[in-house]
Amino acid sequence: MKEILDIVILIMFVIMVALFIINFNKQQIKKYKDKIENKDDKTSNKETIDE
Repeated sequence: MKEILDIVILIMFVIMVALFIINFNKQQIKKYKDKIENKDDKTSNKETIDE
């Protein structure tokens, strides 16, 4: 019984770590996408001013 409980707890721990990593990566990807969009907005503003 103890071995089964240990395995279940280990599986739950692995799942929680995996979810944390996935969410952290999504957050980083969103941060860099926002940064790229801000750069694109700035360059598009420059183009309209230059015209």
